Amino acid sequence: MGNRHYRATWLAVVVVLSAWTASAAEKGDKADKKEAMGGNTQAQMKPPSELQQLNGFVGSWKCTGKMHMPPEMGGEQTMSSTMTIKKDMNGYWLVGQWKSEKTKTMPEMKGTMMWGYNVVDKKFVEMGVDSGGGMMHGSSQGPEGNKWVWNEEGVMMGKKMTTRTTVTLTNPSELEVRGEVEAEPGKWMPMEEDSCKKAKGVT
Repeated sequence: MGNRHYRATWLAVVVVLSAWTASAAEKGDKADKKEAMGGNTQAQMKPPSELQQLNGFVGSWKCTGKMHMPPEMGGEQTMSSTMTIKKDMNGYWLVGQWKSEKTKTMPEMKGTMMWGYNVVDKKFVEMGVDSGGGMMHGSSQGPEGNKWVWNEEGVMMGKKMTTRTTVTLTNPSELEVRGEVEAEPGKWMPMEEDSCKKAKGVT
């Protein structure tokens, strides 16, 4: 009886130690996996700090300007448009919705654009689509003073185009947009100019 009790007690100790060892090993494996993934991944999942440089563009804007079109498409035209930019997708992207008013030769146009930051290539990135079937994507090295230069590739009116957009934040409530198209390698032609003002009380 005593020997049986000893064996039972010994067996219970072995079971407890085995369970504790397995639990510790499991915790160790989880810790190793957590460390291999860079620690607390949930805490690390946050927008890159570089995006704060785009904060000045957040808000609602009203723009007036000119569009330079070929003579057969109406030539130079005065345009009016609105644009609302806000942070979205957990703060990883700035999303802009814009709309240009109808002119004598151009229908009303709408579009969506997105600005973000590529942490691998260390570049700001953009992409956009419009209601005319146009699409584009581009990148920027970041601000040079108060100026941003975006180099873009896309399709506009059924044609492949290389464009360059310069956005200048002249003050917290005003910005200038200048669009150019590469007519031939190294030769840039004006495409549009816009002056925009931010709606008061909107940030």
